[in-house]
Amino acid sequence: MKKFVLGLICGVGLTATTAVYASDTIQAYLFPAKFEMNGQNKEIGSEYTVLNYNGHAYVPVRFVAESLGLGIRYIDIDGVISIMNEPTNVDEVAKKVWMVQYHITNGVDGKYVKSLLGEPSVERTNDDSQQAVWRYDISPIQGYQYDDLNKIDVKGLEQGYIKAQLLVLWSNEDKVAKIELWYTDKDKHIFTYYLNQNGSTAGALYE
Repeated sequence: MKKFVLGLICGVGLTATTAVYASDTIQAYLFPAKFEMNGQNKEIGSEYTVLNYNGHAYVPVRFVAESLGLGIRYIDIDGVISIMNEPTNVDEVAKKVWMVQYHITNGVDGKYVKSLLGEPSVERTNDDSQQAVWRYDISPIQGYQYDDLNKIDVKGLEQGYIKAQLLVLWSNEDKVAKIELWYTDKDKHIFTYYLNQNGSTAGALYE
């Protein structure tokens, strides 16, 4: 699966600087721009690059969206870059599903995940030579218990013991490698969402 470079076109005339090739078919130029968001200076991380192509600035859309407090995700099956405000007037399940889908990407660390979702319900480190895993039990009934850290409690979802469950798998560098999320809606349908190790995503209605 190809990695997609997400760019936002800003219609600004620019002066070309260092030439680079963004693909086999276009020539672009590095543009060391500074950013201001709503009057506040915003530093762009070293993982991002700003390009000038045909007099337009191409900036990382994730950087722009998250700097403005928005969520962003790439929906592989539809080829859609989705940018969305945090939902309001929704329950805990819908809000955390949004957090997972629109904010957690490959390579983010545990501190960032905890800032979004809090402490995991259960976690396994890689001390025993198994891949480190965190599990989040979202909106479980009182007394809910489930011991397996390798698969989702589908039966628990079907029977209403829990409304959503998330597995976060970690790399040896303690960065998010991939995630598996299962969740229910108000009509008790079960949906899946996967973030794969190559950055692609997938999801479907479970039947």
